[in-house]
Amino acid sequence: MNKITKYLNQHINGQVFDRPSILKAYSRDKSVIEVTPRLVAIPYDTDDIQFLLRFSNDIAEKNFKLPVTVRGNGQSKTGACLGNGMIISMEKLNKVQEVDEHDRLVRVQAGVTLEKLNAVLAAYNLCLPIKANEKETIGGLISTFPTDPYAKKYGSIFYFVDRLEVALSNGELIQTVSYTKNGLKNAEKSDKLEGEIYRSLESLIDENGDIIDGLSDTTRSRAGYSMITHVKNKDQKTFDLMPLFFGAEGTLGVITEVILRVEPIPRHGKRILATFPTIEKANEYMKQVSKLDPATLEVFDARIFAIAAKHGKNLGLLEPIPESGYYVLVSFNDNFLTANKKLRQALGIGANAATITAENDINSDDFKDIYTLVDCYLNDENSMERPSLVDEFYMDSEAIVKFVDKIKLVEKALDQDLPIFGSYATSIYTVRPNFDLAEIAERKRAMQFLRFFGKIVKECGGSFAGGRSEGRVKGLISTPELGSREKEFYTKVKKAFDPNGFMNPETKLGATFADVVRHLRTSENQGVK
Repeated sequence: MNKITKYLNQHINGQVFDRPSILKAYSRDKSVIEVTPRLVAIPYDTDDIQFLLRFSNDIAEKNFKLPVTVRGNGQSKTGACLGNGMIISMEKLNKVQEVDEHDRLVRVQAGVTLEKLNAVLAAYNLCLPIKANEKETIGGLISTFPTDPYAKKYGSIFYFVDRLEVALSNGELIQTVSYTKNGLKNAEKSDKLEGEIYRSLESLIDENGDIIDGLSDTTRSRAGYSMITHVKNKDQKTFDLMPLFFGAEGTLGVITEVILRVEPIPRHGKRILATFPTIEKANEYMKQVSKLDPATLEVFDARIFAIAAKHGKNLGLLEPIPESGYYVLVSFNDNFLTANKKLRQALGIGANAATITAENDINSDDFKDIYTLVDCYLNDENSMERPSLVDEFYMDSEAIVKFVDKIKLVEKALDQDLPIFGSYATSIYTVRPNFDLAEIAERKRAMQFLRFFGKIVKECGGSFAGGRSEGRVKGLISTPELGSREKEFYTKVKKAFDPNGFMNPETKLGATFADVVRHLRTSENQGVK
């Protein structure tokens, strides 16, 4: 590795490191695993990325595998930005390069964080209306493809991306284009990797039409390359590679630049918090309120706030916190008159709630602090943090009552409190178990829980990789659920982009229990989880 590090440093503007202390710093993300890379590359520009990929591809052709994993800001909860080969960190490609205020377009490098982007756009009264961790990079948001709580109203990040610039596995740089039939024919004539990709994909799509038709509802699962359903648009008769990079987690190429469509900053709006004694009553209320087209519609098990209260986090808005029950948080951000009208309707629908409170000037701060209490719960003091094993799974809201009933049985069997929280509007929910991964027995129980939980999600018609692509951890459950033909189809898609198989190979289709168990970390992550 020392010779490779020296060679790469002689040929790129950025830096490549193999010092153990630096490798350790890039060995973790927000997931439950720890993987130490052999090299960490910090490119300064797109040319650097192209060279690093060309090098890795060349040695892969000679059967020397140096797996390449792209890392944004290390926020993945599924181990997608960890690898045992070379980490390419996008931290220096973090510029907002151009803002077109008139057409509401912005061009950014892939390493720009959501926080930085919206801070720049605020000067133009614009924003990217995605409710996600502000530390996540734009490239990371595309690669992991989260369904955020605003997605029902505004659409996920997919609907805000206009074009991508991507470095392919052999270092070729492409810009995604929506080709017509004639344009596609011309693109297929190229003798470069890009041309081969177009030729291969068109054949694969034509030959596997029945599989693609079965993937029509991509809101349910981010497993595999499910966004291939959007590559060939039969209505508009166009062909575009861009959708495939959503949820691909760096397995098809490295996103270097993004052109985004942005929106005016939405108004603050109106919020309501209602309390219900059972999930059945909460679910019935949410079913009725969803007809009002709220900006967000979320539910929280009351036990989450009870645990936060033990650490001194109390809000008058929540008190008294019931021993059992559910809080429903609704927000409307329409224009003033429409929002007020919907607020009155939502209050009327919730007349039978145990408590129901509308936001006003006096309690507005308490409404803002609700998410602070959720963070307090996730970082509750115990032997380790609550591991993010099953964050952001899909569960149809019609089945959430059945799911909660099944989870109660798991709580008894494992002596675990498993309060649920998430978005009714998008059907994406999270459960955080409380395993001490420092203990061998607890690590075994965590893996047993993962299997058991995945089975319950499937029995209730849900999807384990529903709210975000699967990475290493969720891939353990989501990949075996794929049919043999579907798995073979995705494998061929991956091979078209990465013929030598070195692009993040342990994620998605390559995830194995042996690999994950071997890399389970035995100490807690530092900082806020």
